[in-house]
Amino acid sequence: MLVAIKRKRLLEVTVVCIALSIMKDDWQFALRSSVEQVEEGDVLAPKFDEHGLMPCITRHAATGEILMFAFMNEEALRLSIDTQQAHYWSRSRQKLWKKGETSGMRQNIQRILIDDDQDCLVLEVELTSPDAGGEEASCHVGYRSCFYREIVDGQEGPALRFIESEKSFDPEAVYGDTPNPTQL
Repeated sequence: MLVAIKRKRLLEVTVVCIALSIMKDDWQFALRSSVEQVEEGDVLAPKFDEHGLMPCITRHAATGEILMFAFMNEEALRLSIDTQQAHYWSRSRQKLWKKGETSGMRQNIQRILIDDDQDCLVLEVELTSPDAGGEEASCHVGYRSCFYREIVDGQEGPALRFIESEKSFDPEAVYGDTPNPTQL
């Protein structure tokens, strides 16, 4: 009898958890109805470009440092909001990309900002270290930030100078045979 009661209670808890999960996932972005609604309202009505994408700047929540720039489609934004894990749309791979799914360098979202006309995002994140070892980072090249160089005046025109002197991890150890996403 006691086993039957425990099973019934477990079933009830499971049903409630599934219902809450469905309710959380069952939401839509608002339709854009007016400039006032978009700029001054309290509803999320994002504007994606003609390719279904929105630019997203990602920065470290504690330091404010810019870590990377990427794009999100509607699914990536929904998943990022629902899971508090950064998801992006990879233009080079043409697929949804959960940051850290290969490397272990996850981005735990602390806050999501959206600009005045709701067509650009800023994620404030905490980072995790690569599964294969090394320091926390965001760049597939091995540096902490994807913005590891600055443009300076050179003798023959603009040049690049490294502002990060050491890599945070070994890209070969972390990515192995995974194709490099940089396109020429």
